Amino acid sequence: MNHFTPLRKHRVLSGAEKSAILFLCLGEARGGALMQQLDVGEIRKITRAISAMGEVAAEVVEEVMREFGEKMSSYGGITGSVEAARGLLKGFLPEDRVAEILGEIEDSATGNLWGDLSQLDEKILADFLRQEHNQTVAVILSRIKADAAAKVLPLLGQERAVDLIERMVAMEALPSEALRGIEESLRRDVLAKAGRNAEAETEKQLVMVFNKLDSNVFEGLSRELEKKIPEKFRAIKQKMFIFSDLIELKPNALAKVMREVTGKTLPLALRGAEKELRDHFLSSLPARSRDMLEEEMRAMGPVRTRDVKQAQSELVEAAIRLARDGEIDLPSGEDEDLIG
Repeated sequence: MNHFTPLRKHRVLSGAEKSAILFLCLGEARGGALMQQLDVGEIRKITRAISAMGEVAAEVVEEVMREFGEKMSSYGGITGSVEAARGLLKGFLPEDRVAEILGEIEDSATGNLWGDLSQLDEKILADFLRQEHNQTVAVILSRIKADAAAKVLPLLGQERAVDLIERMVAMEALPSEALRGIEESLRRDVLAKAGRNAEAETEKQLVMVFNKLDSNVFEGLSRELEKKIPEKFRAIKQKMFIFSDLIELKPNALAKVMREVTGKTLPLALRGAEKELRDHFLSSLPARSRDMLEEEMRAMGPVRTRDVKQAQSELVEAAIRLARDGEIDLPSGEDEDLIG
């Protein structure tokens, strides 16, 4: 994979680049034999130079060879590439070590693109791959980590998966220009989108955290956050759905929410509710159920504020869960974005 400008005349070459040119001129057999005399650090530097070199003009080769005391004007130009480096290394290193060295170099050159893709949620990556040609998908699956590919492949369907595997088995070396195009598309269309999704997920997480906080704690945090990050904090508050918002639900929707909780949750939540909200809950129930709930509330005796907050939080979570499943509508469109 070559992401660098071809070496031209007048560019000052590093020692590793000069050595790389020499090894390419020697070829796989003689170059590989000579490289065996080097230590691992030197091999790594030269391999990196070979992989990134691209086309080298004949006059540059001549200048380098002149330094080694041998005129090479008849040799012509040479081309450095990952495959050229692979051929040299395979002459004296085991295949797994060759793959490791070249993998490190490719990760460095691409900003660890394939590693980043391997960490993505498989559904996000699968959504992108469904829109791509199978040959492109096969290239991507052959380069991401095996466990990531194993998660993505079933999401593409069995028929397509069979075709992709066939293409991966028959795959040959991809031209560097084509590979660069795939990499640029992945950065633009997948990683950038994943970054935006991560920001939205963080915001949703904060909304849920704030919903669970004690009101006094939340008020204290709010005063500071409104000073330091006013715009972002206002956006989060607009998406918050709290217990008092349940008063906006219609009776049939509120009844569904109440049926989602069990045990002492409902009477405990209503014991600490404002009278208007408590009456709204009770009016959404049939007469017999309302009487039983009121009796249960009277029999509870003193309750702890912490337990009331927890019970109210469970009702809020039940409402959000029902809205997510399409069973009810929350009172604000912003809240629907929260749970979508």
